[in-house]
Amino acid sequence: MQLSGRDASGAPAADNALSEQHSLALGLWVSLAIAVLGLVSYVLSGSEAVLLDGLYAGVMAVTSLVAARVGANVVRPPDRGWPFGYEGQEAVYVLLRSLLLLGILSFAGLNAARDLLAWWQGDSPEAIATGPVGWYGLLGGLSCGALAWAQHRSWVSGGRCSELLRTESRAALLDTAITGGTGAVLVAAPLLNSTALAPLVPVADALLVLVLSLVVAGEPLHRFRLALRETAGAACEPELIQSTRCGVQTLVEAAAAQLLDLSVVKLGRISYVVAYVNPARAVEASWLDNLRTQLEASCTTLLGPVRAEVVVTGRPPFREAVAAD
Repeated sequence: MQLSGRDASGAPAADNALSEQHSLALGLWVSLAIAVLGLVSYVLSGSEAVLLDGLYAGVMAVTSLVAARVGANVVRPPDRGWPFGYEGQEAVYVLLRSLLLLGILSFAGLNAARDLLAWWQGDSPEAIATGPVGWYGLLGGLSCGALAWAQHRSWVSGGRCSELLRTESRAALLDTAITGGTGAVLVAAPLLNSTALAPLVPVADALLVLVLSLVVAGEPLHRFRLALRETAGAACEPELIQSTRCGVQTLVEAAAAQLLDLSVVKLGRISYVVAYVNPARAVEASWLDNLRTQLEASCTTLLGPVRAEVVVTGRPPFREAVAAD
């Protein structure tokens, strides 16, 4: 099962891999700069929300470094050590990265809830210096936005196949909103002193951390659920399998065989397609090789990078298929 030297976009795979590495390296340095800026701003302002955003950027920097290593691996062809390819590392990376972010957000949210409880019981939180926060929100937000745009552009030009770039670009876009929003809210909070919301101004930082933790958690939680399904070996959505089956059915019938069933499993940037066929006559190995090559070419248009396999059998492989017949 060999992949074509070109991906779904038609661009050479080597060029896409190089572009991916450059984008991930850019993410490493930009995220690292934002993390340092966030730490300095936290020391100067005392804002827990800025610290949370700096930690988020720090995680992005570390994961960009890991992603670059994973990205270098997943473009390698299968070998005896990894007979099904290296693409599974991509799904595992997304899974672990999501868990790490969820842990940080949970810790920050619990700390914010503790601070709010202490305030409710009469404690007075320390005042925040909003000057550094404003500059952090402006510079950090612009940097994150530029990074999100660059990585999204690289993902699109690479055929929309790289789960690494997709994950990192979405995280950068989310961090753009977090960083800019953090600066804007904390700078604007003192303006509420003359309104009915004045009692909440001293705990604006803790409230912001709690809200950010709850809102931001949705993205890594969603990515975690998808990556968990992939690493566990779950099949793709029935609608996608059905649309893939239509094209495969035509190829199999043209090869004088019956398509008994079809499995489609996504793992990282690649999809595995297994066609269970019952030939109308005795076939040779070359017949299987030709049909496999045609399947990969046909499915690549719909699924992106594909590895296909043809299983010759006289009975459907799954209980549901037997019941349907």
